[in-house]
Amino acid sequence: MELWDTPAGFDEPLAALSACHRRIEKQLATLTRLQKHLALHVCDHDALTAAAGILRYFREAAPNHHADEETDLFPRVLRAAQATADHARAFELVSRLLVEHRDMERHWDRVREGLEALKQDEIGSLELDLCRDFARAYASHIEREDKLLLPLAGRVLATEALQAVGNAMARRRGLPTPFAAA
Repeated sequence: MELWDTPAGFDEPLAALSACHRRIEKQLATLTRLQKHLALHVCDHDALTAAAGILRYFREAAPNHHADEETDLFPRVLRAAQATADHARAFELVSRLLVEHRDMERHWDRVREGLEALKQDEIGSLELDLCRDFARAYASHIEREDKLLLPLAGRVLATEALQAVGNAMARRRGLPTPFAAA
């Protein structure tokens, strides 16, 4: 019996993408708590630490995650789905997810500005509607990926394609690849 969940590695790329979704959700929860904290307190050390963590995550990890999907997963899913009944649905889904990525990036730019201003002691609060919209957009997007994209990828992608995705994810982060080159 294992007491601890072991994090998904790049040898399981779909599970790793799902695990990344859980980390994004934690950052969004921190953003929500930060807003509540700022409404009750001055911008203190805890608030600045939370802001720095959110900034770091969405500057470093989130762009890698989007690149994992856009550069490595989406094209392979579309190619693999071409010969299946899932082709039209895959194309529609991937198209929608790409639009959502651009929308979330625009939302993030505005949230980032607020967090940076907070860190520079230029403001003492974050715009509630802006942060709420950002969190809602991400939550809806994650749900769509978890319920539609990842299961579709699991159905249509061959082992070699999944291995290529896992290797690309590892390389993007400067880590050893889990699978030997074919």
